[in-house]
Order: sequence, then structure tokens, then C-alpha cells
Amino acid sequence: MNENIYKNHELKLLNRNILSLSGIKKVMNFDNDEFILSSTLGDILVKGKNLEMLLLDTDKGDIKIKGTINSIVYSDEKKNNKESIFSKLFKWFQVIYNC
Repeated sequence: MNENIYKNHELKLLNRNILSLSGIKKVMNFDNDEFILSSTLGDILVKGKNLEMLLLDTDKGDIKIKGTINSIVYSDEKKNNKESIFSKLFKWFQVIYNC
């Protein structure tokens, strides 16, 4: 797959029932209550009820989800990685100095 296709990310929510997303790299997990997606801007957690995938175009990076959308949450991958590094350093410091 061509990485240039995934440069832009767009979100469109229609009446809290139809969610269209572009810039999706991977569908990591999904069920009737949540979708976990990887996008060009980090991971996305979509929560709701009676969720179902209407469209998945892996060549273009598009997905369309139908159901009652309750929340859409982004996580910043870079921030999470930095936090985990600091967390590991802090634990290492505690072990060395018996804190």
C-alpha cells in the first residue's frame, strides 16, 4: 500500500448515526460496542451501540461505521511512547536508588 494515500485524515459524523473516516491505516479491533482504529493521527476509539461496518476500503484508507455513536477519542501515539519511556526511567531510578 502507498503511504501517500494516508496523509490526510477526515472525520464526518452524520446525526450521530453514520461515521465516515479517511486516513485509516488499520482496523485493530471491533465489535457492536466499539471500534479501535489506527489512523495517520494516532489511534481512534469509537464507542457506541449497535455499531457495524458499512464500508472498508483498505486501498484508500476509508471506513464507514453505522450505529449510535456515543464517543470518538483520539490517543496521541507519540505522547504515549514518551510517557512510557519516562515511566520506565522512573522505575529504573527507584530500583537503583532503592526509593
